[in-house]
Amino acid sequence: MKHNKFFSYLAFSISALFSPYVAATIFVVAIIYTYANSIKQFLPWMLTFFSFAIIVPGFYIMWLLEAKKISDIHMADPEERKIPLLVTALSSVVAAIILYFLEAARPVFLISVIYAINSLAIAVITQWWKISVHTAMFSSIATICIVLFGIDFAWLYLILIPLTWSRIYRRRHTIWQTCAGAFLTFILTLVIFWVFGYSLKF
Repeated sequence: MKHNKFFSYLAFSISALFSPYVAATIFVVAIIYTYANSIKQFLPWMLTFFSFAIIVPGFYIMWLLEAKKISDIHMADPEERKIPLLVTALSSVVAAIILYFLEAARPVFLISVIYAINSLAIAVITQWWKISVHTAMFSSIATICIVLFGIDFAWLYLILIPLTWSRIYRRRHTIWQTCAGAFLTFILTLVIFWVFGYSLKF
């Protein structure tokens, strides 16, 4: 089926705007800024998270792309995703450990834990099924916002509708793969908060 140019551009724009790289970067900056009491806290927390949770896996993916070991930056082939997702998970564990010893605010520390566990879960599932990292990431972000700041942030889940459409329209995922990604991280994020003693009120 031939795609309409406008819808193709719209789908690409939505996918790019809410890609895991962009969404995670903006979200983490906002969270760390919210909980840091001074620049002396903000800078080491931010540098730790970005160095290990984003920059290290990002450079690894760029190296794979340059070496032609993956076809594109979003790793459309499920086989290409396994190791990068594992690298992301392990690197995020390092970030969580460092943030713990830096005595980072609990939500900042927990985000690195959530990031690591979600990445590991997706890496494991990718062995058999290519679920959407886009919807997984944004579902986790929306859930974190609700737990930390209240039910008023539930509207964020509505963004999953155009995001899901964009991934399906671009033939990157099926409806089940996008829904599975969103549901998986929704559950895991809630479980992690519960384990760390957060009261979950919806």
